[in-house]
Amino acid sequence: MEFYIKKYEKETAQTADISFLPTMARRKLTTLDKTALSVMNKCCREMLPDNLQSLKLVFASQYGELERLKKLVAQYTEENEVSPATFSGSVHNAVIGQFSLLNKITQSYNSISAENYTFEAGLIEAIVTANDCDVLYCYCDSMEKDDARAFACLIQQSDYNNAVLNDGCVSLFDGDLIWK
Repeated sequence: MEFYIKKYEKETAQTADISFLPTMARRKLTTLDKTALSVMNKCCREMLPDNLQSLKLVFASQYGELERLKKLVAQYTEENEVSPATFSGSVHNAVIGQFSLLNKITQSYNSISAENYTFEAGLIEAIVTANDCDVLYCYCDSMEKDDARAFACLIQQSDYNNAVLNDGCVSLFDGDLIWK
């Protein structure tokens, strides 16, 4: 599948920079939250605010907030109740919702999980959605508490394609493999 990428960024938990967030917004972020928000910010920071507000969003994660889910299960098992704050952060679309709120994005967003095909399913959703407007696609997963990796790209409808999705890998036409 061929498509046009205007810009892309990659990030790990070790390189995530969330200094752009207000201090109060950083307090309860998990590793996945920090990594995803950082990579999306880097991908979009050169956009004008008006362009950002009209951006559609697609987020994909195979495991989502695994650490928060573990906390919820333990909390329910031990106390027979769950913290509403912990629960609200554990839902699959929490991080893309945060990004949308922080940037006053009024367009729709979608959150995808498709087991081993999550990256591809999310990217295909973003490519199809780009027929209407620009789309920010973000894939982020975290299996360990302090480890995450993320990929984000701005996809635009264009007569010219510069990237291809093939067997779960994204490559630019110049031969650079940008995600595997």
